[in-house]
Amino acid sequence: MKNQIRYGKLKYVSFILLDLIALIGANVLAAHIYLDPNYKRYDFQDYSSIILYMAAIDLLVTTVFNTLDRVYRRSVRKEVIASGKHIVISFVLLAVVLFTTKAGADYSRVTVYLAYAFYFVFLVALHLCWKYLLKACSGKHDRPTALLMTTDRFVDEGLEELNKLNIDVRNIYLLKNLNKDAVNGIPTVRTWEEAAAVICWKWIDKVYIYGLDHQMVPGFLIKACKDMKLNFDLVDFNYRVIDVTTIQNEDPKYGALSFLEGKRDIPFPIRRVYWITETEADLHRGFHAHKLNCQLLYCPYGKIDIILDDGQQKTTVTLDKPGKGLILMPGLWREMVWQQSGSVLCVLASEYYDAQEYIRNYDEFIEYNKKYREGADSLKQTEKGFHS
Repeated sequence: MKNQIRYGKLKYVSFILLDLIALIGANVLAAHIYLDPNYKRYDFQDYSSIILYMAAIDLLVTTVFNTLDRVYRRSVRKEVIASGKHIVISFVLLAVVLFTTKAGADYSRVTVYLAYAFYFVFLVALHLCWKYLLKACSGKHDRPTALLMTTDRFVDEGLEELNKLNIDVRNIYLLKNLNKDAVNGIPTVRTWEEAAAVICWKWIDKVYIYGLDHQMVPGFLIKACKDMKLNFDLVDFNYRVIDVTTIQNEDPKYGALSFLEGKRDIPFPIRRVYWITETEADLHRGFHAHKLNCQLLYCPYGKIDIILDDGQQKTTVTLDKPGKGLILMPGLWREMVWQQSGSVLCVLASEYYDAQEYIRNYDEFIEYNKKYREGADSLKQTEKGFHS
């Protein structure tokens, strides 16, 4: 709830006040219809005290069960379901309170039933109308607004790419937030709950992912965005050469220390690590592509050429020092050529070994690559891989 208040501010509070108005209105209408002033057992003055119980319970349910979560971007169907859940929980808690205090006989049950029935109708109707008014008053943005999801290493690059697309990045979700409140003046969020609240209350048009394998996107965030009818878009790359952080000791005899950090340097989950040793110069390996596997290659000793082919052009990247790494996304044909005997190739992979995931025929790769590129700009094409 704190994220809703933090990012929703007065909009979120307005929904709480709207709920209380709907509750009071529903009770007044139910009492007017059912309570007979000539019937002395129940009258509105006595009944009015139960409205206070209902209001207190309503606030409790909103706070504890967070029934206004993402209310600003709910579909009509989600609104009906969430409002129904709110009513049912409130009714059960009221019944428990009246049973515990033995005050149930003091109030008309029929009036309570009617009040909650009217409350449900008012709740759905007022929420839908209020959201329409808020959206109408907010106006349209000059540029599409976005939340950028990336890592600390690729954030500047991702912002540059979205700027080329004329996208207004309102917030950044860093998978590993190193106590950064902002990047280039753009506020960051630290959790998927915060990201969902920003998307909802700031009315973000798109969530862009840069430099991440789809498996790094939290499943809860994917579900939240689906609930808000919002898609993910990939603004991605085929490969990237990165600098592996290396610390040289002041005393040369102690050598240098190189390291990689997950969620910062490695934008995918690591499920497999392997290395190739005892090699001769002019050794050629590889000759395949991957459908799902993301990899990070580095050469702690020696010199190895990595020839990359995306189906349109070829590029050669030379790994010749421990402080140099190469990130490869799926859909790239690769060949490794050992330029020096004894060179060591280390690979961090996002997938377990699966022979079916390899493409070893070049013609098959060209055909697959066309289909892969057609869907590479949408996370919809990769959600099956995420959930498998």
